[in-house]
Amino acid sequence: MAEVEAARELSNIRDIVNLFYEGPDAVFQFLSREGLILANMLCDKCIPLDGPVNTEVDAEMKLFRRNSELRWRCKARHERTIRHHSEFFTWEHATTANGRNNSNRLSLEQMMILTWCWCWDNTPESAAQNAGCNIKGALGHYSQCRRVCYAALDDREACAEAGPMGGTGHLVQIDECSIKARKKRGANGLGRLRPGDLQEAHRGTPEEQAALADGTAADLVEEEEEGEEVEGDEEGGEEEGNNEEPSGWVFGLVWWRSLEEKRQRIPQETRFFTVQKRDAETLLNLIRSHVAPGTQIWSDCWRAYMRIDQLPEGYIHLTVNHSEFYVDENTGVNTNAVEASWSRLRHNICRTKRGVGKELSFHLAELWWKSLQHIPVPSRDGRTNRTFRDTRIFMKFLNLISRVYVL
Repeated sequence: MAEVEAARELSNIRDIVNLFYEGPDAVFQFLSREGLILANMLCDKCIPLDGPVNTEVDAEMKLFRRNSELRWRCKARHERTIRHHSEFFTWEHATTANGRNNSNRLSLEQMMILTWCWCWDNTPESAAQNAGCNIKGALGHYSQCRRVCYAALDDREACAEAGPMGGTGHLVQIDECSIKARKKRGANGLGRLRPGDLQEAHRGTPEEQAALADGTAADLVEEEEEGEEVEGDEEGGEEEGNNEEPSGWVFGLVWWRSLEEKRQRIPQETRFFTVQKRDAETLLNLIRSHVAPGTQIWSDCWRAYMRIDQLPEGYIHLTVNHSEFYVDENTGVNTNAVEASWSRLRHNICRTKRGVGKELSFHLAELWWKSLQHIPVPSRDGRTNRTFRDTRIFMKFLNLISRVYVL
């Protein structure tokens, strides 16, 4: 029986509901075994973190049940919930307009159901209905799930999946794209982002590209900034509302997989990063940070990429001229994989979510982690393949939480 309990996995909402129906003891055992809550706790009031440690004080807390809920309690009658010290389950939203702290009031069962819905890309409306909460609570929990992916992408020690992409004999395609829709001015002078106005930004003349890639266009940028400052002064501080607008450019990397690797069910990884500039310094630093040495890199003829093969990592850089063809007839070089990812990115960010403002980096981190959960399944003849979401994605995300938020 112990072996069956140790191998327990939750694959759908019914399993989550059944877990909580069994009682608080089963919930505590499952969450503590997955590393989401503490199995043992010391009272932080009896032993303050800042003050001196008194060894004579017995600060060990014990579990007790109150109103069908397990809680911790020490000998001094100090009580704590079982999710105390769990950063994921006690995450607090930003302060409200009146200065009050908007703490998380969702139950453990609601948060588990919302996490499952986020893993399977359910809409916030559907997730709120399944969890029995309001849409604002579902949106806040979705944001917390994305922050887990964002923290995992920056912590390579906790998340091995965030290591460098590629390697000797592997291929990575790179490209940059503008996902910011044009702003239309209404009769009242205000504007809104229209998802139907998506256009690829004009890259300018070859001279403008060279100046932008080499970072020599500082004079033009300064002039534009001075003009924006003058306009902002005339409007009387209206530009404070523009802080919610996303960064205009996104840099993408796709770890392309061969047909043999797809037969082994190795997913095709994609990573996206917001950039303020598309110059060589910004893009090359991202490449050196996220691409392993000796990797073969395919890109277009954007001027900022021209020094990739000169980096000390020994990259093999091949280009395709999109003004002539999309696939090089001689070398077969193309950027089709990364170009295909832009359509999915624009659909998720611009059309479905209507712009995400300051949450853009978290949404991009979500797309990165979920790209690792798309398992390729080849057809019977082995010539084509389709991707399916890993059925263990919920359990994998719980494991990711335990590695990112170490108790």
